[in-house]
Amino acid sequence: MKKLLAIAGRKRRRPIMAKLVVIPIAVAAVLVGTAAAHSTSGAGRVRTLRTATAVSGLAADGSRVAVSTFCGAHVYELFAWNPLRRSVVSMAPRRQRRCYGASTGEGIWEGSIAGRQVAWVPYAGGNSQQAWLVTATTRKPLSTRRLTETKNRNTGDGVGDWVGNIHGDGPLLVFNTWTVCEKSEYTDSCPEGTPPGYHIYNENLWRIAGGRKRLLVASPDELTVLAAAAGRILVQREDGSLEIRRGADGNVVRAFPFRPGEVRAAVLDASELVVLDRASGLHWRVYDPVSGEQERVLPAVARVVSADVERGLLVYTVGWRRFVHVLRLADGRRTRFTAPIVGIAHENPAPVVAQIEPSGLFYSYQVRSTGRVRFVPFNQIGLGR
Repeated sequence: MKKLLAIAGRKRRRPIMAKLVVIPIAVAAVLVGTAAAHSTSGAGRVRTLRTATAVSGLAADGSRVAVSTFCGAHVYELFAWNPLRRSVVSMAPRRQRRCYGASTGEGIWEGSIAGRQVAWVPYAGGNSQQAWLVTATTRKPLSTRRLTETKNRNTGDGVGDWVGNIHGDGPLLVFNTWTVCEKSEYTDSCPEGTPPGYHIYNENLWRIAGGRKRLLVASPDELTVLAAAAGRILVQREDGSLEIRRGADGNVVRAFPFRPGEVRAAVLDASELVVLDRASGLHWRVYDPVSGEQERVLPAVARVVSADVERGLLVYTVGWRRFVHVLRLADGRRTRFTAPIVGIAHENPAPVVAQIEPSGLFYSYQVRSTGRVRFVPFNQIGLGR
């Protein structure tokens, strides 16, 4: 269900999919410092993780959250934080997290956590970027395993090979590999018969289990993973439709028809599928993921940049604002939390990122050049089911 981050989004994809956090690469160049993290607690078991550089993304599952940071003086960081146990685990050896000053960015492109298993995509490059997928567990955080070969793509237009769309929930951890091509009067890197434009093809769906990858579905076109929850995988197809597939074998169990461009975001948990639909205005459409029935429609605001859902509560942020919004799907009642962003010396601070789990609400924010992740227990969010 949870996704860590995506530094610049998927090239030529529909904008803002589930768990997608957009963070401009330019921010990384101005963040410096020695990376470290420690956990503090406040009244009522609200707890805060402090990082030496700004948080670039987070992904939660259960009581754990994976937290990545921008490059400091020499390295970026990836932590697994459990606020209930007050433990912080640093993932991957330092030599694998070094920053070399790559001209178009470096660090962690995206990642996710499922139970104790963490998977992430390191990247670096100049005119072309290289990326690959790595995994490790919180029990053996320094014993990393590389699961893909290096994927190379053009930094400017995204043409080339990709790995990403990592989502996890409990024992289920999945990701995509795919290729982006361009066909025009000047270039043609697409399969024969492809119409002009940018296209995604050969998108494969993989599952990580026991530190190894297993192919679930090989698709000739788009099969984008948007979320994973309760043993199910939510994907989007080239025609805009959504499918819920079994995590065990990748087979389709439910389909939801949408046209291309209608779905702005989609999130999934055990009891709700929530789709941000712009077909006739902007609305949250709530479905039963088992029966496929639409249960209710709620108005949505523009510029939603991240969203998550758990036990009837939808959480999202809007643009660069420092508010975390929580919406109760049953009746539309809302509340919000304010991230205390202070002392930002540059124009674009790292945006607030939010996730929600049965344990509670997680959200990140920036304090000067350092980062924070705050945890609010579920019973203190203020909205019951």
